[in-house]
Amino acid sequence: MNLTLYHLGMEGSKSFGIKQEGYHNPSSIMKTEEFSLRRSKVKQALMIFRNLFSKLFSEYKTDHYDNVKAKFKALNDAAMLMQRKHQWVNCRKRVGHVPGIEVGDRFQYRNELNVVGLHRQFVNGIDYVGKGKNSLATSIVVTNRYDNARNHGGSLVYSGHGWNPNVKGGSMPRDQKLAGGNLALKNSMDAKSPVRVILKVDGKSGGGIEKKTNDKFSYIYDGLYLVEKMIQERGTHGKLVFKFLLNKLEELPSTCVPPKDEVIKNVNKFGQLDIFTLRKRLKTKGCATKNDVIIMNDISNGQEKFPIRVVASTDGIKRPPSFDYIVNNIYVDSFEKPMLCGCDCVNGCVDWEKCVCIVKNGGTIPYDSKKRLASGLESRVIYECGSSCKCSSSCYNRLSQHGLQFQLEIFNSESKGWGVRTRSFIPAGSFVCEYIGEVHHHREAGSRQKVDSYVVTMVVEKCFIDATRRGNIGRFINHSCCPNLQVMEVMYDDNDKNLPHKIFFALQDIPAGRELSFDYNICKPRVIGTGSNICQCGSPKCAMPGKLRNNSISLAVPTKYVM
Repeated sequence: MNLTLYHLGMEGSKSFGIKQEGYHNPSSIMKTEEFSLRRSKVKQALMIFRNLFSKLFSEYKTDHYDNVKAKFKALNDAAMLMQRKHQWVNCRKRVGHVPGIEVGDRFQYRNELNVVGLHRQFVNGIDYVGKGKNSLATSIVVTNRYDNARNHGGSLVYSGHGWNPNVKGGSMPRDQKLAGGNLALKNSMDAKSPVRVILKVDGKSGGGIEKKTNDKFSYIYDGLYLVEKMIQERGTHGKLVFKFLLNKLEELPSTCVPPKDEVIKNVNKFGQLDIFTLRKRLKTKGCATKNDVIIMNDISNGQEKFPIRVVASTDGIKRPPSFDYIVNNIYVDSFEKPMLCGCDCVNGCVDWEKCVCIVKNGGTIPYDSKKRLASGLESRVIYECGSSCKCSSSCYNRLSQHGLQFQLEIFNSESKGWGVRTRSFIPAGSFVCEYIGEVHHHREAGSRQKVDSYVVTMVVEKCFIDATRRGNIGRFINHSCCPNLQVMEVMYDDNDKNLPHKIFFALQDIPAGRELSFDYNICKPRVIGTGSNICQCGSPKCAMPGKLRNNSISLAVPTKYVM
């Protein structure tokens, strides 16, 4: 779908929307209507910004500002005015592609990256989510203010942030610190988390990393890269700087912007440092290798923090059965959902005797300081703080309410069909995901038996979750008689014990590349399904090797938690 944003009300605006032949764009994984809607929102935001900037620029030039100051002030004021009016789009920071934006799109001004959600920093080159060791880089802007370099093969050497004397008004050079954006890039390297790369290029000729001239510049979205290596070396000013090697993900071709010869020499010099190749690193981490065919880049259509791609080992495999991806349960039937009595911990849930949520958990906090299930947890029901509580959204007792924390992907196995594996290491006790779908009264199960492959019971003989037509990544997790996930019942938005959230936690340390699985409780009499298959879990401890098992799942009986 070649959508362009031409004639947006000012000269040069048609640059956004220019794409190169052969690009595999994120729009191809979205439904046509949904992508068109998101694309139109981006288009509208840019139109508002450029028209507003043009108006302010004309006003400021008459207020005795010189052209440079008038332009700078107009660009910043236009962006901030739109933010105050809630006219920015894609406001939530995310890892991966941004809805409505395609690889190869060109933007006229740096401020536009903020307005459309591609890069949320006006000045800093590294944008990220989270703090400290939990941070991940979302995007970087490649400019000539630092010693950055790029070669023909899709590799990029990116200099770390901080104490750069080339930045106008900067302080004396100092050693860079492993904090902020630099730490986020390192965390992305460890987690194999992709980073968006935006190139600042010569807007006049459209070629090469920007040159130190007075020509107009533009910004091109060059796609997703993986951080392959980080080193620390002495920079041109004698201070320690961080250097990051990034390789472009294989499903996306190299940018059309040709690098300069001197750039290639810099990369080759860096490349002498025992750098792992992209293919070897991907294979080691359990991600898609050259033999894997990427069928979809993000089955969640940007709704999760991390893109969830769908891969297969051979070409010609069809996509998973069509369904609507959702991130919250949809209660199809009418349920009486009494409000859960929340805590009054304005200053945080630190008083174990007064916090009603901690009291409900037996006077103990269900999670430890590392945001994992506490050892020795006896109850299978966890009470988290929710909307009726006065503590902040960052309260450590809201662990399961912040979406995915690890990169996952859907893959096609030889014997079990579609499954889920992790692309990053998951420590024991960590929150993985929730099983989400349509919530129905249990009495309707009989009328839905022909399509109940993704049906799980919430509470025996009470309610069930049907993820057949609407669901999330949890619907693809396979059974194993020796699972690495367990299911806990979490309460935070209502006090009906018949409607708990079904949350997956890691039973053990799970290395990158390992398939995720949980026990369907297929040997229990509480299963509500009708279909049958041979148990293909392949575990040495398989309880039913070669025997028939039900397709449907019972989550009413939890497995034992093991640290």
